[in-house]
Amino acid sequence: MGCKERKDRAHNNTSSPVTSTEVSQDGRYITTADGSTVKFWDANHFGLVKSYDMSCTVESASLEPKHGNKFVAAGEDMWVRLFDFHTGEEIACNKGHHGPVHCVRFSPGGESYASGSEDGTIRIWHTSSS
Repeated sequence: MGCKERKDRAHNNTSSPVTSTEVSQDGRYITTADGSTVKFWDANHFGLVKSYDMSCTVESASLEPKHGNKFVAAGEDMWVRLFDFHTGEEIACNKGHHGPVHCVRFSPGGESYASGSEDGTIRIWHTSSS
């Protein structure tokens, strides 16, 4: 049995590789990371909802699942940053990795998030109550 190519929807509006995708827990958003940009897409109509430029190349991003009011992004600069979903304002900045961060994900309840790095470590960060 071979694989079939299937294209339900495809967007080609970036010159950078897409390094991360995630569908929100409630099914409303698709979060993507490409180059130094984190984007949030409407999962039903596939339109761009929000786009935030980051200070470095982002490898991964994740939307907080419980309320959807925060997102975390990380990448080449080794920092793990928490942002306000509505404004893009940085809420927290965490340092602990000694290599580029390749993956970040929230816990199902949104009370913490994990990051994995090229340095071989996984770190758990607690979400502030703000």
